[in-house]
Amino acid sequence: MTIQLAIAWLFTFLPITISPGPANLLVSSTSARVGTRRTLPLLWGIVVVFALQTVIMAIGIGQVLFRYPQLFTIFKILGAIYLFYLALQFFRSSGLKEISEDVKLGFREGALLQFFNAKALTAPLIMYSQFLDPTTATQSQIVLLTIALLGLIIGSLLTWVVGGSLLQRVFQSDFGQKWQGKIFGVLLAGVAVWILFR
Repeated sequence: MTIQLAIAWLFTFLPITISPGPANLLVSSTSARVGTRRTLPLLWGIVVVFALQTVIMAIGIGQVLFRYPQLFTIFKILGAIYLFYLALQFFRSSGLKEISEDVKLGFREGALLQFFNAKALTAPLIMYSQFLDPTTATQSQIVLLTIALLGLIIGSLLTWVVGGSLLQRVFQSDFGQKWQGKIFGVLLAGVAVWILFR
């Protein structure tokens, strides 16, 4: 992976993984309510299922792209369109929403949440379709991308766990709600344009 491609990868997946979504908001609010240590089982339930989903997609998407390289162009265009859609959603977003549940959340609840988390399912699809060249991709590149995404997911979730209450206060302000979505939206739209014209 070139430096330019690695930077584009980071600018694509940092906003996707760190932005408020079901998993991030749940670990943040749980951490604010019960503390970091008691939130870790929830976090690991999310991570384990995400890892399994990512590996399954890596095997499937990689094999399809290896067999039918012409599909790469279709995936590239669809991925860029989806990034534009996400950029628009981020740009128009109203920021964080509170999650208030009095239920004890652990590994099982994290795994179930992740299993049905549509936002998280799209990340590996975008990654494998946009950042693998079907004519030169190797199994080691697939493994590297998978490990990098898992590392970013774990780091993002830990950020939300540790800084949950602080992030909720910051992004609930009018200023935070306005600019958080706009910043992430502009980053994603920029990457989508770069993908289409590279």
